[in-house]
Amino acid sequence: MFTLSSLVPICNKSNNKLLLLHAFQQQQQPGLTVLSSTIADESLDTREKSDLTLKCRFTDQYDADDFTFYWARWTANPALFENVAIGDVQLNSGYRLDFRPKSGIYDLQIKNASYARDNGRFECRIKAKGTGADVHQEFYNLTVLTPPHPPVISPGNIAVATEDKTMKLTCSSIGGSPDPTITWYREGSNAMLQTEVLKGGSKDQPTNATLTIVPRREDDAAKYKCVVWNRAMNEGERLEATATLNVNCK
Repeated sequence: MFTLSSLVPICNKSNNKLLLLHAFQQQQQPGLTVLSSTIADESLDTREKSDLTLKCRFTDQYDADDFTFYWARWTANPALFENVAIGDVQLNSGYRLDFRPKSGIYDLQIKNASYARDNGRFECRIKAKGTGADVHQEFYNLTVLTPPHPPVISPGNIAVATEDKTMKLTCSSIGGSPDPTITWYREGSNAMLQTEVLKGGSKDQPTNATLTIVPRREDDAAKYKCVVWNRAMNEGERLEATATLNVNCK
């Protein structure tokens, strides 16, 4: 049995990650201290059909006879948690392992990445056999980039409104990983307008940004533009849609 005796945050300068060291005292063997390290989450982007390596590195030597090594994966759509590798055995044909525990290496190589399989959270864990205590943990939040679809405005590109009566313009873009940002502007101004945003949460669901306005008579023929972008697109690339107000007087 292990009991927590200390928690010490340090900076691991080799990879610029935050490393949390937990010192455990094994009660059955007084005087024996086992260190448990947890490396803070790292966020990574990749693209469909790309290859990448998730590194799991440790300075202590963990003998495979005394410790269990595994990689696990969480996905949100669909909600699923499963082991993808145990020891030197990968449990999915899309993954490969670099398993060298005596050298402090237990890397997961992802081949031909896909949104459906790999967009989610990966964790590397090393556990002490018998007690099940974690002695090393690393976490990766992996985003498989996909571009969003062109935006659509509701109630339409010609938005019929009534003077001094509240109306809503909703800009919707299906998909995209990560969820796209949607920004509204009035033509002739670079000021971003305040909106209510509902994120899609997956590349198959729309992200919506709703603009609420109270049009006046002088707003007839005014144009409002929504702009869509996410990290799968080039920095200067944008998707846009425009709505023109047709304001009916009271």
